[in-house]
Amino acid sequence: MQSPLRFLVALVAILFSMDAIACGDSLYRVGKGVSYRVYTAPLPGSVLVYGQSEGAKLLAEALAQSGHGVRFVENELELAVELKTGDYDVVIAPYSDHSAVEGSAGASGSVSTTYLPVALSSDEAEAASQSYANVMVAERDEIKHYLKAIHKTLKDKT
Repeated sequence: MQSPLRFLVALVAILFSMDAIACGDSLYRVGKGVSYRVYTAPLPGSVLVYGQSEGAKLLAEALAQSGHGVRFVENELELAVELKTGDYDVVIAPYSDHSAVEGSAGASGSVSTTYLPVALSSDEAEAASQSYANVMVAERDEIKHYLKAIHKTLKDKT
């Protein structure tokens, strides 16, 4: 009599413990699920992305997904308006447009905004690295490199 009772108790214990094993509560933060393929920004900042390409638009979307406050503009007029009215920590724009970015940023008097140039070739990267500490290369750098450069900039400001 005792053997079937032990077997029944063991069977019930196994059935109830299966729900606890499959629960997965340890994979959730309060209010959010954990995603292993999305980079997150430990220091979120305000970022202005300027460019006419699809790559610039995708970069802006990826930065927004990581937690940064991102504004995307496609022409020089919008760039000038945003730099005059907005307070951005980082401006990401092609190196070929550095004069437009610096001119608009200088007119607004904002010295707290850091320009992060994106070189389209290795020759541009060489030229940009003579004037700027962080230079991104469009064909080589991934989102994690942009996030690292933004994080370094924000960390240096605090």
